[in-house]
Amino acid sequence: MSRKQRIQWIITPKSLPSVRRNCSKCGGKTVFVNSGKFRVNGNGRLLDVWLIYRCNTCKTTWNLAIYERISPDTMDRREYEGFLNNDRKLVETYGNSRELFARNAAEMIESQEGYEVRSVETTILCEEEEIQEIEIRLAGALRLRADVLFADQLGVTRSQVKKLFDQGLIISEGQKVAAGSRIRDGQLFRMQITAT
Repeated sequence: MSRKQRIQWIITPKSLPSVRRNCSKCGGKTVFVNSGKFRVNGNGRLLDVWLIYRCNTCKTTWNLAIYERISPDTMDRREYEGFLNNDRKLVETYGNSRELFARNAAEMIESQEGYEVRSVETTILCEEEEIQEIEIRLAGALRLRADVLFADQLGVTRSQVKKLFDQGLIISEGQKVAAGSRIRDGQLFRMQITAT
């Protein structure tokens, strides 16, 4: 038997996170959704760049600060053009950034529309025969449980997956993993092929 090739599960949310915050027109906390648009504002020789959110109820806008008072000379030219053209990849990158939400003291609401997984075979060989290595790539702000992901991808029940984790047939970083633990970007799982 020969060694298998490592696979990557590239996990992407079906929609971008929203923000829960006070709305001046609604008079309380509401949900603001990502508009998919940037606002670039010149102030003298400095720029501000925001990602625009809209109140789901009254359409009032709120700006998530990406850059404030930055010199245009220090900004990557392609990124600047992307802001001006509302580049979708930039919207996804900044619209999924936990650090950006934290910096703006914004309460992030993760996508409730689920996620998609694309399975890609890499050129890296698994370390052992009868082991399948699975590298996780999170392409968005998701908090996803390991048992839910593996049950979906293997086409089995969560209780069956929990047994695999409990028996050490699916491990990460050389150790048993709790089935209900959250997956992380870059995490590497090793699964006994005979387990599936």
